[in-house]
Amino acid sequence: MGARKLEQYLTRQFEQHVARDSVEREQKYRVAHVDTIRRRLLKLGAEVHASGFERNELFDCGDRLRHQGLKLRLRCHGGKIAMLTLKGPRRNGHQKTRMEVETPVEYKAAKRILELLDFRVKETYSKRREEYRLDGCAVCLDHIPNTGWFVEIEGARGKISHTARRLGLRPAEREHRSYRKLIKEAAVLGQPPARGSNGTSRA
Repeated sequence: MGARKLEQYLTRQFEQHVARDSVEREQKYRVAHVDTIRRRLLKLGAEVHASGFERNELFDCGDRLRHQGLKLRLRCHGGKIAMLTLKGPRRNGHQKTRMEVETPVEYKAAKRILELLDFRVKETYSKRREEYRLDGCAVCLDHIPNTGWFVEIEGARGKISHTARRLGLRPAEREHRSYRKLIKEAAVLGQPPARGSNGTSRA
């Protein structure tokens, strides 16, 4: 095998390894009474992990990442924690699943490096987030301006469903749209997205 073919082979192996082992699986729920969920979390022994205002910046170099179905995000949470995240295309399935690779970074330095590499901020969005740990899952209470409160559970497939049941969340409360899409729809409508007769949001 020539050096070039060997390099291509090793690159494919690495990409397959990352896609297989770096997977984000989550489910989002819209909630009307977040105080009830917060009390249930504390009663079940959930540990507070982080809390505060969160700003997200999405970067691209032209439209290269968008054309590949990739998303590069720099997130600053609570003015202290910054994370650089690369997400892959969404996979088919009952729960939201996609490749995700992320690492803690120093916000200003990471942003400068991206800009020097010709990446530019294409979109920004913000939310207020309270993050807890329960049953091996990350449980986030998110408030989106002009949209409302949501519970986002990230973890293994079975644990997400189990944690949702323990918190009293119902399948009818699932929200499949991304926060970005919800924010855009609310901005267009000038009000929170409409809800269906069964309590779910209409896409």
